[in-house]
Amino acid sequence: MRGFLLVSVVALTPFAARAADKPHVKPQDKPQDVPLANLGDKFRLIGKLGEPLGTVVTVQGVVVEGPFKGFEGGPNLRIQRIDGRATQEDIQICIRPYFGKYGEQRASKEEVPKLDFGKTYEFEGYETGQFVGVPGEAYKRAGLAIATTGFYFRHELAVYKGKRTTPVVWSPADFVDREALIEGQAVSRQKRAYIEGNGWKMLADSAAGWPKEFEGKTVEGFGMVKKGDAAEFRLEKGVTRLVRLEDQRGRAVELRGRSWSLNGYWWLEYRGTKLYVEDMENLPGWKESGPHGGAVLITGILDEAELPDLDQISLKSERDKKKYFIVRKAAWKRLDALLAPERAER
Repeated sequence: MRGFLLVSVVALTPFAARAADKPHVKPQDKPQDVPLANLGDKFRLIGKLGEPLGTVVTVQGVVVEGPFKGFEGGPNLRIQRIDGRATQEDIQICIRPYFGKYGEQRASKEEVPKLDFGKTYEFEGYETGQFVGVPGEAYKRAGLAIATTGFYFRHELAVYKGKRTTPVVWSPADFVDREALIEGQAVSRQKRAYIEGNGWKMLADSAAGWPKEFEGKTVEGFGMVKKGDAAEFRLEKGVTRLVRLEDQRGRAVELRGRSWSLNGYWWLEYRGTKLYVEDMENLPGWKESGPHGGAVLITGILDEAELPDLDQISLKSERDKKKYFIVRKAAWKRLDALLAPERAER
């Protein structure tokens, strides 16, 4: 069976960089100068939501708390739908009320509700932004030690209407004729492998059922989603993999996540779970380009062991031991980005 016994996620790397209909700028491409005088006439600035800045949109997503430092703090929205169209691109944007405060009563019928982090909301508004921070050369020449960031364009979503909604649950129906990452349960029927969810099933392999160790487990498939009969879909040119770490213990794994460091210690965050990577800081090329907070692919053998508590790095030198997953015989590769389902829910 293709892609099941040694599930390949390397093939997922192209979709993480961008939506298929968006332009891609390679790192070596020279930036193009855009005269401000021509903005709105000859040129338009396209925002994170894929629309020109100032375009009114309706979005759905989960409200999370932004970083405590810098200009991205406060309520942020992790986008899951834009004008009704589902997206798995990893988009997080600051949100602010168009007028007044969250939950403030107004004379008009439109209002922006009080926010609860971790809950799903629908907002109507427009994307805007401005340059913030200080250019590095100016900071150096000024000789003043002030708390700031580098010079960059900060996006935000100004919202004038909103409401709390039920959580967005993606299904194959949201991505027909598009590439997507679909999660469900591995079920074999009539010697065929299906990924099944609430009221739908997606054919992952028509030639054979799932291996015994996959049956009934949480799996995901990435590929082109096609419509079948009734509530059935099929995954074309797809790759599949187990999702939960506990189901992959002792197996060869390819984990897509973010690498983090503190006081010289490194770890991998896989969908909200911190895990060790054996000798991570000494992997070939890591000291030169290992990314703090960057998207990476870690391959190796998944094990479990009693290891120093990662949450105590800044608290004490002799850290307590606790059980962690660890990737042994590891190798790594930098990724352009993760998809929204691959991000930690926090």
